Amino acid sequence: MHNGWRYLCVVWALVVVCACGTPPITPAPAPTATPVNAPATLVVWHAMGGSNEVALRDVMSQIATRNGFRVVLQRIPVTAIQTDVANAFAQSQGPHIVVLSSTQLHALLSNDCCLAIDTLLAVATRDALTPQVLATVQGPNQQIYGLPISYELPVLYYRMQSVLSAPSSSDDLLSIAHSLRNPPQWGLGIDLSMDSMYGYLSAFGGEIINAQGAVVLGSSGRAGSEAWLRWLTMLNNDTLLLTRLDAVFRIERTLGAGQLEMVVDSSKNHQTYTQLWGAATGIAPLPVLSITNQMPRPLLTSTVLVLNKHLSVAELVASRQLLNALVSSDIQQQLLGYGLQPVNRQLSLADTPHALAIQNAAVHAVQPHPALMRYDVYAVLRTMVRQVVVGAQNPADAITAADQQIRLLIEGSPTP
Repeated sequence: MHNGWRYLCVVWALVVVCACGTPPITPAPAPTATPVNAPATLVVWHAMGGSNEVALRDVMSQIATRNGFRVVLQRIPVTAIQTDVANAFAQSQGPHIVVLSSTQLHALLSNDCCLAIDTLLAVATRDALTPQVLATVQGPNQQIYGLPISYELPVLYYRMQSVLSAPSSSDDLLSIAHSLRNPPQWGLGIDLSMDSMYGYLSAFGGEIINAQGAVVLGSSGRAGSEAWLRWLTMLNNDTLLLTRLDAVFRIERTLGAGQLEMVVDSSKNHQTYTQLWGAATGIAPLPVLSITNQMPRPLLTSTVLVLNKHLSVAELVASRQLLNALVSSDIQQQLLGYGLQPVNRQLSLADTPHALAIQNAAVHAVQPHPALMRYDVYAVLRTMVRQVVVGAQNPADAITAADQQIRLLIEGSPTP
């Protein structure tokens, strides 16, 4: 009885303390790693240098500030970026966005680690891209896997003090070049690489992989491809022309010495020529092939933004804002000011003749089947060209060997 009474007294005392003293302690919520209202942060890997890197940083910072998110740019060595991105994306790690060439993008698509961005692009953004530029970022299923922000293709540069107007045909080009040869002066320089000379393959009627992805180099594409290889050999052997395999550095030295009047080179290098030739710089599409009267169809490649598949909702929202803003007229105008060729075809280029000339040249450009842009396939084609041009194989045998190797790489069998 006494114990029960004592228990009741203790309980009553606790009730009085709770009612009159310090309020009861409740558990505090655990702090989260990121505040709910914190802005999204997008980590962007890239391998751009010089003014291109400055341009990328400037426009992305503007867009991020305007839309209330953050962008952190990290430069990766160009020799490692494709491998690093492939490994990181495959492990659901790495950056939110990576800036690559369209060729590198297609190499990544086989890993199924890039986000299709069709639903992130506004209708106005798509409409601003030409079919040629849009094709550089489409996969085999026509889905869009990257956003182009600039592009490049081979064009003809000429010094208007020596060449009054752009040659209209390949015969005209070679005739003018021969007439300008006056040692140490050269009339024409071309590095006879696949990148520079692929456009003339289709002008001869040659084909490597058709639109359906079938290898046709050794069948329906054979006759034109053999003629193309014989033409490249003729150019390589012409002692009056600086048209050679692996001639990049020799052409650069000759150009820098003021001893070269015309060059087939990438449009991304236009500032090099305007610095050398100033207002006398002419830019034109590659001339029509006289033998067939067909326009060459040069390769067009683009610089693209590619998204990691593993993004949060907030990161997707910020990415959508970034992608669409990058193609807007004001941002594209700024990129043009840094020397990048704009992808927005609605942008007025009347005050920038070089950009207008490059845009006009792009009308004839193509984006072949993605399989052609695979590194291993491209390596086979480079070997094929080299074997013929240096005289190690005749065109027919080189094409037969290359056809079998490419079939094995793409179809798993050396025969149809």
